[in-house]
Amino acid sequence: MLWDYLSFFRAVTPEWQQRRILGLIENACEHVPFYRDLLKKQGLSPSDFSNVEDFIEKFPRTHASAYRSIQQDKGHAWMVDERCDLERMAQDRSSGSSGIPISVYRTRKENAYHKASVLWHLTKAGVRPWHRLLAVVPPLQQVKRDSFIQLFGIFRRYTVHYLMKLDDVLDFIDRNKINVMYGQKSFMLLLAERYVETGRTPPKLACLVPAAERIDKASRHILCHTFHPKYYAEIYGSTEAGITASMHGGDYEVNYRSNFFCLTNPVSAGDLTRGSIAVTSLYQHAQPFLMLELGDEVCVRHYDKLLDLKATIASIDGRDNDFLHLENGERISGATFYGALEYFPFMRQFRILQDEIGSCRVLLRLTEDTTENRNEVEQVLASILAEKIRYEVEYVDAIPIDPNGKTKILISNVQR
Repeated sequence: MLWDYLSFFRAVTPEWQQRRILGLIENACEHVPFYRDLLKKQGLSPSDFSNVEDFIEKFPRTHASAYRSIQQDKGHAWMVDERCDLERMAQDRSSGSSGIPISVYRTRKENAYHKASVLWHLTKAGVRPWHRLLAVVPPLQQVKRDSFIQLFGIFRRYTVHYLMKLDDVLDFIDRNKINVMYGQKSFMLLLAERYVETGRTPPKLACLVPAAERIDKASRHILCHTFHPKYYAEIYGSTEAGITASMHGGDYEVNYRSNFFCLTNPVSAGDLTRGSIAVTSLYQHAQPFLMLELGDEVCVRHYDKLLDLKATIASIDGRDNDFLHLENGERISGATFYGALEYFPFMRQFRILQDEIGSCRVLLRLTEDTTENRNEVEQVLASILAEKIRYEVEYVDAIPIDPNGKTKILISNVQR
């Protein structure tokens, strides 16, 4: 693990990345039933890929939701290298944001690399060996005190999960003198609000690193105003491919040593290019992930320099499969609401609920609930929804987190 950790400080070249990608294609086509079958159906073989451009142009994308469904139907072995023994591998499970959790199997070596990647990103965010870390994780991942980043001798990492009572977590933070917090954004926000409600003094954190879901301006403001972190960063990634990028004040810098990414159906506007992100893990051979569409719409800066490893992710704009369904068959993307409503500095939270085609409810939570602010928001909503769908606006005091610990902004229970 130490060698893996140190390797992240070395620059990556396009030539190294290309060799790694071509090797992954050959290995997956020869030894992984899922990819062997996928390429065969497309009439493709490893010989059809001689460079990264071929990979971007020809390799079939798989949406994360489709991958998870196939794993459920075919079994875990269908997605894993036939030479591997699942019982000897480490298993990681997602929180099930899409409704179907995913299992990721890694060899011991790959698992060490994955953990080294997490540690490297935390180090980059400002974490140091003398800090005491609190990770907010799914319930199945909770341990009393984790040891993987204590291999260097003096790290201390504790975990809590998003089903715990808030006051118990606040007590835990005081008792263990926590000064770094990272993990599930929505639960961190609940902790911040609980400090305000109870009048307890929150810790002044050395580092604060929210992750696991999209982070808007209002969330950043509340977290930083409450915990006054010396260093603030954000992590963008997935259970499947690990950490794709991290933000330290500007754009999200892509971790090109561990991941390759590109956009599906990219559309350019100025120096930004928008599309659905597809990621490829560069270190997972046992259960490879090649051109996996995570389901996120992102904006990328300098996308024309992607092959030179100089592209960065400017923003994460929302889920590409979150839509309101209109009676005429058209759809309104959830990303539309992100772009429109995040503009307001007084917007704390919002959620759109749809139970039947042609109508929806809009839940709004404002930090400054005034008539003027309500009018501004409702004018924007009218510009998006009026004469397209019947809708009701409801102002609420709270929008609870979902069972998976996240806060999805658009929930449509209808299908077209």
